[in-house]
Amino acid sequence: MLDGLRSHPDRLLVDHLLGTARKAEKKADKIPWKKFGIEHERGLELIKLCALSHDFAKASGAFQDSLMGAGKRKVTHAPLSSLITFHVLRSRGFEEKFRLFGYFVVRHHHDDFPKFGLCEEGSSLKELEEQFRSVPKEFAEWFEKVTETKLPSDLNQVFERLDKEMAVFQFDNDFSIEDYLLLHTMSSILVSSDREDAALKDFEISPQRKLTIDLLERYVSRLPKDTPIHPFREEFQKNVKESVEKIDSNILSLTAPTGIGKTLANLRLALSLSSRDSLLVYALPFINIIDQTVDTVYKVMEGVDFDALTVLPYHHLADPEYRRDEIQRKKSIQWVLMEGWNAQLVVTTFVSLFESLFTNKRVPFFYKLFDSVIVLDEVQSIPHKYWEPLSKLLETLSKFGSKIVLSTATQPMMIENTKEVFGKNLGLNRTKVSYHGEVTFADFLERLRKIALESKRKGDRLLVVLNTVREASETFKSLKGSLEGVPIYYLSSHVIPKQRLSRILKMKQNKESFICVSTQVIEAGVDLSFDTVIRDEGPLDSIVQVSGRCNRTFERPIGNVYVYKVIDDASERRRTFASYVYDSLLLDITEKILKERSDIEEKDFDKLTFEYFSKLKKRANQDKEELMRFLKNLDFPEIQGRFRIIDRKLPTVAVFIEYDEEAMELRRRFNEIVEAKEIDRYEKVAEIAKLLKKMSMYTIDIPVDEEKLGGALIQENGLLVVTHDNLKYWYDKEIGFYRSEDVMMF
Repeated sequence: MLDGLRSHPDRLLVDHLLGTARKAEKKADKIPWKKFGIEHERGLELIKLCALSHDFAKASGAFQDSLMGAGKRKVTHAPLSSLITFHVLRSRGFEEKFRLFGYFVVRHHHDDFPKFGLCEEGSSLKELEEQFRSVPKEFAEWFEKVTETKLPSDLNQVFERLDKEMAVFQFDNDFSIEDYLLLHTMSSILVSSDREDAALKDFEISPQRKLTIDLLERYVSRLPKDTPIHPFREEFQKNVKESVEKIDSNILSLTAPTGIGKTLANLRLALSLSSRDSLLVYALPFINIIDQTVDTVYKVMEGVDFDALTVLPYHHLADPEYRRDEIQRKKSIQWVLMEGWNAQLVVTTFVSLFESLFTNKRVPFFYKLFDSVIVLDEVQSIPHKYWEPLSKLLETLSKFGSKIVLSTATQPMMIENTKEVFGKNLGLNRTKVSYHGEVTFADFLERLRKIALESKRKGDRLLVVLNTVREASETFKSLKGSLEGVPIYYLSSHVIPKQRLSRILKMKQNKESFICVSTQVIEAGVDLSFDTVIRDEGPLDSIVQVSGRCNRTFERPIGNVYVYKVIDDASERRRTFASYVYDSLLLDITEKILKERSDIEEKDFDKLTFEYFSKLKKRANQDKEELMRFLKNLDFPEIQGRFRIIDRKLPTVAVFIEYDEEAMELRRRFNEIVEAKEIDRYEKVAEIAKLLKKMSMYTIDIPVDEEKLGGALIQENGLLVVTHDNLKYWYDKEIGFYRSEDVMMF
């Protein structure tokens, strides 16, 4: 009879339960269980029993009929399996918290966590009893043997006991951050092991650890030495290398100017701090910086045969390459490996990493964070309203063994008592910031035109960074209409990524004078250098970041950054463009600091950013969304709903722009896969994910109510689409998405 029961069409149930348990126990062995208040061996036993029980209900007659296509409706297996899990853990003597957590994790191993507690079942107890009674005797005997328990004679008694225990437990207990992490850890181990067994079965794939310090040293030794900035970079790398040997903390900060080689220093730290099996996580705020970081790692590993099992770029635009035949053959295997972060180094976004901390959407890799080195690059971009909960979680992870590196040119005071790896002032003085105060938009455009003409005369490169898409597009059109003979490039979030990347490449290749008009998308990570930068006002750290695009490698003695406070002429209350984007507190602190000085040189940036973040820390609410309160209540929906690392003033909707023939083919293929009925579920999910990554090169986020835009554009399979034949109404090839007067206004 056991040979007839299946967990999946191609996997026997007993094999799946045993396989999941083996994988789960192996992962659990690396968790510091004592810090969770349980002995190590009992922690392994806890995870093993949850894994053996998680699909118990798949043995029921109704589920087997449904799996093989004979049932009339889909049968859920989590409710009964979670009751059995609770019963098994109670029978094996686990204390109340661990058996209730076991119930909760198994109950929700296929969905997002609700608020911790007893789940209100869609199925009645009578239905669950029928499922339980239909479990074959042979399977029940096998299950009792492997779990060393007797199955209950009355399922109602199990539920009543669970109901009572959960009520008393919730009433009597305040949860800690450790409890919050424990639930995530148990869920992560179970979910990742479940998915891996379904996709890989008994086949095991391990990360390939081919990135080494020796390769990094080789790469650094080959960097050009005949540039003015080389002595500074050499001294910086030497200091970081010497500091690594003296590290005695699990939370480090690396504060260094832009263009000095922070990426290489971060990699050195990560490799030096890691153990043989550590996961290295390199997290950044923006995808364009991720791609540059990945390219740097690829250059470090030149001549080495590696793939995504060594370096995994993980974000919605990434398309990691796997070269092993057994992985290439099945996209479902690739999907499981990617979602489980099965690599030596994962380069990812803050969104992906922090969602694993504040939601359970990215849960498969969470358990690996306890033995990891986490580099948070450009850490200043994390909104201050999340500093307290994020710092508490990172500090707790560090106590469990994680090593955290906070890296930036403008170090915020998010975590106190960090160990500074590099605290030396190198004496770099490439730029000077001048504050020019308030100016109307019309006057700003006139001043900008004169500066642009002067830049053209000198053969200089000019960068103009503005705060809103409207401000940027109108500035671009004004300059283009009044200047001739100089290339003008435009960058904004309303331009599809494919065009943005193409324009950045053209600017890199252009050795002559040109102008770039951009929103804040150019502030960090874009390896371009300009002679002069104009910036509409923003927070001080943002101004310092954009200064990093000026005179990066000493093209001149000093570069100029001019900051204006631009008033929106169309605003009745004389609002600044900055006020549409940034918190008033940040702007207020920045303006007071800038007004106190006529000019600010790069050598003084450290002192001023320290002053800026000190004032911010005193005045700001660092847990504005009250995440700590909901975290201690294990209220996952509230946490998930309140945490948005990308802090948008308006809701946005993703729009696919059918810009060219490649976009048309991607849309056709996407619709074909979504509607296909003959494709295996895992293969379909993996194929859709792969297509969406490619389609993201044509996808932009528009700040508008989805219902309004949805009423004007085509909606298909979850996408809003600007079709190729409607481009002239919705998409300008220079400024991107816009709303033509010829279409319905909204």
